[in-house]
Amino acid sequence: MTRFNFRFQKILELKENETQLAQVEMAEALKQEQAVRAQSKALYSKIEQVEQMKKSKQQNGIPISELRMLEEYIHQLYEQSFAANREVATHERNVSKSQDALKEKAREEKTWGSLKEQNYAAHQKEHQAAEQNFFDDLAGSRFYRLGKTGGVQ
Repeated sequence: MTRFNFRFQKILELKENETQLAQVEMAEALKQEQAVRAQSKALYSKIEQVEQMKKSKQQNGIPISELRMLEEYIHQLYEQSFAANREVATHERNVSKSQDALKEKAREEKTWGSLKEQNYAAHQKEHQAAEQNFFDDLAGSRFYRLGKTGGVQ
C-alpha cells in the first residue's frame, strides 16, 4: 500500500499552531479582564466602606475639615471606579476580538483538516481500486492458465 501524503500538511500544521496561539491569546485576555474586574469590585467595596465610615462619623459628630477630606476621598474613589469601568469595557472588547480571532482560526483549521480527510478518502478509494484490479488480473491469469492446461477445478 502506498503511504498517504497530504501535500498541504505544512499549511494544516501552521493553522493548528495559529489556533493554539489564538487560544493562548484569548486566555490571556480573559485573565486580564478578570483582574481588572476584580480591581473594580474592590473599588466598589472600598467606596461602600468609606461611605459607612462617613455616616458613622457624622452621627458621632465630626469636624467639617475631616468631613471634606472624606468627601474628597470618596470622590477620588468614584473617579477611579469610573476609570476602572472604562478599562473593564476595553478588556471586554479585547476578549471579544480574541474570541472572534479564535473562531476564525478554528474555522480555517477545520477547513484544512476537512480537505485532508477528503484527500485521504480519495487515496483510500484509489488504493482499493488498484488492489481490486490486481486481484482481478490475478484471477483472470489463473483462469487463463488453468484453462490452457485443461485443469479447471
